[in-house]
Amino acid sequence: MIMKRTKHLTLARVLFVLCAMLGTIQCMAQAPAWVTQRPVSDKEYIGIGVAKLSDNDYMKIASQNALADIASQVATKVENESFLHTVDVDGKSRQLFEDKIINKMAAWIEGAELKDSYSSNDKYYVYYTLDKKVHKKNSDARRNEAIAKGVDYLNKGRAAEESSNLTQAVQLYGKGLEAVEPWIFLNLSTTINGKDIDVAAELYDAYINVFSGMALTTNTVNVEGESFKAIKLPIAACLSRNGIVVPNVKLTAKFATGSGAITPSIETDYNGTAEFYITNITSKEQIQEVRISIDDSFIAALPKSYRELLQNQNWPTAKVTVTLSKSATTAYLYMNEQNDLEGIESYVGKILANNHFTITEDPDAAECFIDISTKMELGETVKGKYDLNSCYCTILIKIYNNSNQTLLLDYSENRVKVLVPENKSAEETISMCINEVMKRVKRNLPNKMKKMNL
Repeated sequence: MIMKRTKHLTLARVLFVLCAMLGTIQCMAQAPAWVTQRPVSDKEYIGIGVAKLSDNDYMKIASQNALADIASQVATKVENESFLHTVDVDGKSRQLFEDKIINKMAAWIEGAELKDSYSSNDKYYVYYTLDKKVHKKNSDARRNEAIAKGVDYLNKGRAAEESSNLTQAVQLYGKGLEAVEPWIFLNLSTTINGKDIDVAAELYDAYINVFSGMALTTNTVNVEGESFKAIKLPIAACLSRNGIVVPNVKLTAKFATGSGAITPSIETDYNGTAEFYITNITSKEQIQEVRISIDDSFIAALPKSYRELLQNQNWPTAKVTVTLSKSATTAYLYMNEQNDLEGIESYVGKILANNHFTITEDPDAAECFIDISTKMELGETVKGKYDLNSCYCTILIKIYNNSNQTLLLDYSENRVKVLVPENKSAEETISMCINEVMKRVKRNLPNKMKKMNL
C-alpha cells in the first residue's frame, strides 16, 4: 500500500515537470516573429521597445523606447538643404540644436500606433508603427506652421532692430528659434519679397549678430579722485554699431580694480550715450580702473539654452583709469568726557591713518571731526582655579563732516565681554580691555568707513 502511494506521488511529480517544460516550450513557440527578427517596411517606420518585467512602469518604459526608436529614424533623415546640415562648422551650435531636437521627440512621432505587444518570462515587448504617409502629412503641416511662426518673429525682430531696440530684437529672434527648433532638420525655406530664405538660418544669423560691430567710447580715459569722496564730473559712454549711435541699450559701470560706488546701470539716450557718476572711492590703490560694458541682465529673458550663444561673444567694453590724488582727508580726534578706556585714541588714530586720514591737532583745519567715547562696566566674577572679573566694554565712534556737521558714520562695538584675572591692577585691566575691543575695531571699522561719502 505504501509502495503504491509512493509510485503515484513520483508519477505526479514527473507529470508536473513535463507540463511545466511543455508550457515553457509552448510560451517560447508563441513569441511573435517581430520579437526575434526586426520587421522591415517601406511604408512604415517601425519601433521596437523592450523593458524588464521587474522594472516599475515596464509598459511605459517599453513604449517610450519604441517611440524613441521611431524618432531616431525620423531625426537621422536630415535634409541636405536644412539648417541643421549647414550650421556651425565647429559643431558647437550643431550639438546644441541636436540636443534640443531630441528633447522635442514627441513632435515627430504624431500618429504612431501600438501594433502588438508580448510578454516573455522576464521581458515585455511592444511593437509601434508610424505610417510614412501620415508622418509626411503631419510633418508638412508642422513645417508650414514653424515657417509661419519663424517668419513672424523674424519680421518683428528686424523691425525692433531697425528702430535700434536691440535687446527686444534679440529676444524676438530667440523666440523665433524656439518656434522652429523641433523641425530644423527639415528644409524650412520660404520666399519673402521675392527672395528665397531658410527661416531657421536667418533667425540664427540675426540672433548671434545683433550685437556685432558694437563699440564703446568714453569722454575721458582718465579721471582723478580722492578717497572717500565723489568725483563731480560724469563719465559719459557712447555706444555705436558700425559707426551709428545705438539708443535704448542698458550699460553698466563697475570697478575692475580698486573699489567704490558708481551710479546704477542706465539705458543709452537717443545719442547712444549713458552717464555714470563715481559717488565714492573706497580703495587705497593709487591706480584703479572702471570698466563700462553692456548690461547683460536682459539675457535672463532669453530661452535658457540659447543664452550661451550670446555669452560666448566678445562684448564691447570701455576702460577709464581712476588716479587717486595723494592728499589724505584731515581729521581731528576728540575724546569725549565719557572715556573709561583711556589711551584707546592712539589705536584708533593708527587705523584712521591707514585708511586715508591725516590726524591734525587743529580742529578748525580738519575736514572731519571724530568723536570717540568709551565705557567699561564691571560685571560678575567667574569662579574657578583663577577667579576672573567680567568687564563689559563699549566704544562709540562718530565721524562728522566738519564743514556742515553732517554725521558720516555712527559706529560702535557694544558690551564686549573681557575676562580679566582678579589680581590685575586697574591699568592692566584697562590695557586688556583695550586690546580686546581693538581686535573688533580693526576688523570692522575699515569696512564701515568704505561706505562713507565725504
